[in-house]
Amino acid sequence: MAIKSKSEIISHILTPAIKFWLRSQLQNVVDLTIEINAGDKQILTGKIDQVSLQTNKAIYQGIHVSKAVVNTEKIAINLGGILRGKPLKLLQPIFVNGELVLTLDDLKTSLDSRLLHQGLIDLLHLLLEHQKIEEYKEILAQYEFNWRDIILLDNQFILQGILSNNQGEKSNLILISSLTLKDDHTLLFNPIKIEGISDLDTLIINNFEVDLGKDVELQQLILNSDKLSCVGKIKVISE
Repeated sequence: MAIKSKSEIISHILTPAIKFWLRSQLQNVVDLTIEINAGDKQILTGKIDQVSLQTNKAIYQGIHVSKAVVNTEKIAINLGGILRGKPLKLLQPIFVNGELVLTLDDLKTSLDSRLLHQGLIDLLHLLLEHQKIEEYKEILAQYEFNWRDIILLDNQFILQGILSNNQGEKSNLILISSLTLKDDHTLLFNPIKIEGISDLDTLIINNFEVDLGKDVELQQLILNSDKLSCVGKIKVISE
């Protein structure tokens, strides 16, 4: 394929390749716009200076997002492979900067996703382990979890679920907590209250921290009655 100009590479090759790659990572994406900034020499060596994208609706592993505005810089891709009809691949890790907005309806719908469903169970494991509760794994393993609803307040959420034990008995699980940032990679739950696990008394835990790891940097996290929004940076690993 003969490439005569930077605009031809961007419009006929890079933009479709990036869109295809994004759609392969997401279950659904709506109103996707992409802007690519790159020089001729960089493009021909598989380098892209900057990519910015925005979507008004996306679904990632069952997690619904109402708005995503992100950009990334210094991207290395397999341009030669793309020219031969192969899918886009990242040749090195990149950091993606941007803003994500999940509305209350997004979060309610996402409760059915495997990713969020298991993530909330993992959070309970961390909380009980933090409290040094003996045999906490066995306690939680006897229940089937059904997350039913979430309510948002300013810097606070109320999570409601149903627990079903091995005998078919059901009970209401309620988790109430504030949620703020302690620093750019640490979530702070303070206080966090858990009630409804029949084997345990009501738990109130202060200053519980979740380290998101060095590959995440959050500058802002806002939680109010309508939505959860965050601004930050995350590392995307090349395949």
